[in-house]
Amino acid sequence: MRAHQQAILKLLEHNALRKAKMITKEKWVSIMKGCGFTGEQMNRWHAEFERAAPQEHREFLEFLHIPAEEIKSIRDHSRKAV
Repeated sequence: MRAHQQAILKLLEHNALRKAKMITKEKWVSIMKGCGFTGEQMNRWHAEFERAAPQEHREFLEFLHIPAEEIKSIRDHSRKAV
């Protein structure tokens, strides 16, 4: 899980995600499920990402074109889980 987060952080640092084709929330969730992540594990992933790199976590959620209200909800839930 940490390696996955580190890879995303490196992409964000180099703005590679901004140059990539649009990935939707639905595609991302599908990828995570395809990797075997359960809903609980995805929540833990968000919580750890928020704890370790809150700014980058927000940017990643924005990259997925998640509406601002939903981003706030995800981040609030993530902070409570930490």
